[in-house]
Amino acid sequence: MKKFVIQIILLLVFIVGGVYLYKSSGQISGLPFIPSGPVFKQIQINGSKFNVEIADTQEKRAKGLAGRSSLASDSGMLFIFSEPSKHSFWMKGLLFPLDFIWISGDKVVGILQNVPPPAQGQPDSSLPIYQSSVEVDKVLEVNAGVVQRLNIKVGDILTQ
Repeated sequence: MKKFVIQIILLLVFIVGGVYLYKSSGQISGLPFIPSGPVFKQIQINGSKFNVEIADTQEKRAKGLAGRSSLASDSGMLFIFSEPSKHSFWMKGLLFPLDFIWISGDKVVGILQNVPPPAQGQPDSSLPIYQSSVEVDKVLEVNAGVVQRLNIKVGDILTQ
């Protein structure tokens, strides 16, 4: 009986410790079997605020916004790369049109508006590839029409 009580106490200590770690850090890091959730950040361009999901790993960048049925009007996905390059994008699995905002450092260096989603059943081999004309280290994807509605233009500054 004494051994059982000690096991219960140790289990409770373990559970309370886990809850404490989770609450204090927002997530338990360093445990490979626990997937990390999405990370959100607020950014601003040309006086307009966006709540963006950060895509800063290969897995997050590969998935992107694919499979989502919509995106809130003040939301987007910010792709962050460790090295500036002419990063390529396609619309595989996208269900709605997007505007691409190409960013170098914190400066908007290019814009591609109203990129349509692929046609239903369109083979991957026929999907267009979209790329900035200059090297960038960030790409912001927002709903199509946002760039025009908010008058975002080349030369605008992204603030975080």
